[in-house]
Amino acid sequence: MTSHTGAVSFIASAIHDIQAIRYSQLASGTIILFDHLVTLDDEVEFIWRRPWSLGKGLFILNRYYSLISVIVNTYGLFSPHLSHSFCLNFFRWQGWTGLIAGMIAEVILQMRLYALYSLNKKVLALMGSCFIIATAASAAVMGTVLSNLTATAVPLTPNLIFCVPFNISHHFFAFWIPMLAFETLLCGLALYKGYETFRSSTSPYRSGQRLVNILIRDSVLYFLIMFATYLTNLLVWITASQNLLEVPIGFSVALSCVMGNRVILNVRGVNKDLERPRSSEKPTIRSWHATGRIRSIVVVPGQATLSDIEMAQLRSLRAVA
Repeated sequence: MTSHTGAVSFIASAIHDIQAIRYSQLASGTIILFDHLVTLDDEVEFIWRRPWSLGKGLFILNRYYSLISVIVNTYGLFSPHLSHSFCLNFFRWQGWTGLIAGMIAEVILQMRLYALYSLNKKVLALMGSCFIIATAASAAVMGTVLSNLTATAVPLTPNLIFCVPFNISHHFFAFWIPMLAFETLLCGLALYKGYETFRSSTSPYRSGQRLVNILIRDSVLYFLIMFATYLTNLLVWITASQNLLEVPIGFSVALSCVMGNRVILNVRGVNKDLERPRSSEKPTIRSWHATGRIRSIVVVPGQATLSDIEMAQLRSLRAVA
C-alpha cells in the first residue's frame, strides 16, 4: 500500500511539473505570436517594402527562426507520439536555439550602438571581440552539457508521453554568466553615449534627437528586460529541481526575439518620420564661406535646417537600419 501511494504521489508530482513546463512554453510562444500579429503592419511597411540590407536580413532571421521554435517546442511538449531519439534531439534543439536567438538579438543591438557611436571602428572592435568571447564561452558550456545529455520518452499515462532529460550538469547555470556580462557592457555603452549626448549643448544630433532617444531608450530597455530574463534562468538552474529547469528557457527566446524586432522597427519608424517632408515644396540647398571653408545646409520648408555635420550623423544612424 505504501509503495502504491508513493508511486501515485510521484506520478502526480511529475504531471504537475510537466503542466508547469507546458504552460510556460505556451506563454512564451504566445508572446512571440502576439508580437508578430500586432507588428505585422509595421513589418510589411518597414521590412518587406524596403530594399535588402543587413538589418532586414537580421529582422527576418530573428522573427521567423523564433516562430519555427514555437512550432517545434509545441510539438515536442504536446505530441503523444514521441521517441527516445526525438527527445534527445529536441533537448539539443532547445539548447542551441536559446543561444542562437540571443546571438541574433545581440547582433541587432550592436548594430544600433555602432550607429549611435557614428560608426566608430574602435567601439565596433570592442563589442565584436567581447561578443565572440562571451558567445564562445556560453557555447562551450552548452556543448559540454549537451554532449553528456541523454533523454527518454516516458509514458506517464496512456495519453501523456513526455521527454525527460538525464545527466544534466549542475554547472549549466554558467551558460548565462557570459551573456549577462556582455549585456552589461552593451548597456554601459548606451548609457555613456546618452550621457555624452545630452550633456553637450552643441551636440550634432540635435535635429535627430528623437532618433537618438529611441536608440538609447531601446538599448537600455533591452538590457533591463534581458538581464532580468537571463538572471532568472541562472537562479532557476541553481535553485530549482531538475523537473522545472525548462520553465524559464522559452522566455529567454521569446523576449530576445521581441526586443530585437522592436529595436529595428522603432528605428525604421522614426527614420520614416524624419524623412517625410512637412511640405510639398522641394528643399533648397544653400552654401556659404565660413572661416575659409564651404559649408552647406539643406533647407526644407517647415523643418529645422540640418548642417552637413548633422546630415552625416543622421546618415550614420540610418546606415545599418
